[in-house]
Amino acid sequence: MEEIYEKIDCMIGEIRDLLIKNKHAVDYVKMEEILVSRWEKMNITMHCLGFALNTFFYDSKYLNVEAPGGVPRRAPNQDRKVVAEVLKAFDRISEDENEKAELRKQLAKFQNKQGMFGTSYDRIDATTMSPVFWWSTYGSETLELAEIAIKVLTQPISSSSAERVWSTYSYIHNIKRNRLNTKRADKLVFIHSNIRLSSRFTTSYKEGPCKKWDIDPESTYFDDSTVRLEDLR
Repeated sequence: MEEIYEKIDCMIGEIRDLLIKNKHAVDYVKMEEILVSRWEKMNITMHCLGFALNTFFYDSKYLNVEAPGGVPRRAPNQDRKVVAEVLKAFDRISEDENEKAELRKQLAKFQNKQGMFGTSYDRIDATTMSPVFWWSTYGSETLELAEIAIKVLTQPISSSSAERVWSTYSYIHNIKRNRLNTKRADKLVFIHSNIRLSSRFTTSYKEGPCKKWDIDPESTYFDDSTVRLEDLR
């Protein structure tokens, strides 16, 4: 999640570098407009918040290297759009004005490398350690911001895991099985999903007739479970 904003920005610069000596160089301006408009449509507050909480993008060595397209790199706190989206995220996350002020205060402490964030160990680990592990290690002075950072930075950038759960739910609670209440259906989905994850550590998952049975998210093998049981016998 924390790399999406920076990678899209670099992608536009890389396309510019490729088109400089290309026969389509005259079309770059129009192409850039299309790319930027699409990126502005896709960009969400979560991308900017993840970008601003990634310690790697504040490293001096990273900032001294020009971005693709010959554009100087800027730290997240020097990007007006990123700062605006981060403040918008704090407005959504916080329950009152005091919490908003505290998060802004902790963010300033993190970006200005004060306290624990200014140690030599912190600067070394900021470029070598996973951002999630880094916040777990050095976020003790800004507990509220560290909690938000860990939640944001661990967010998957794909909805496939959620879609698999929805697929399982649609099988358990459908037209034929519509008398289940919501609480009971949620429990059945929870049990099925955890059994599926636990089965990956068994030998039968790695070999045999049920090898990698959950690769297809649309198939749960419920309907032909009796036939499979007989085959195994």
